[in-house]
Amino acid sequence: MIISVKRSLLPICTCTTIFALTGCSSLMAHVAPYEGYYPGTSNDIEMIKDSDNGWMMRTLLIVDLPFSSVLDTVLLPYDYYRSTDSRPSPRKKISASDKRKKAKGQLKGSGYSKANKKAN
Repeated sequence: MIISVKRSLLPICTCTTIFALTGCSSLMAHVAPYEGYYPGTSNDIEMIKDSDNGWMMRTLLIVDLPFSSVLDTVLLPYDYYRSTDSRPSPRKKISASDKRKKAKGQLKGSGYSKANKKAN
């Protein structure tokens, strides 16, 4: 009896964990403001290409990629519905604001520089 419970509990826990971790890029992208079609898949691909991510992160992203693309496909009608929302995402607003400030020279006294970071 106990052996049969142990044998059935391990696959259930494994499947539950895998299901809970799949499609997380797509879920995070759909909670945020509208970022276009297939946002989870495109975020996965961008992060896989990024050389700053380590091998472990890239491995997890490669595992997540097919699940995110399936979930993005399922949520495609929702993306179409959200595409009429003309408000820019906060990420794009901040990026545009930083570019304007940098062009005007207003970001120069922010206190952050690589030299200060190494000194601390």
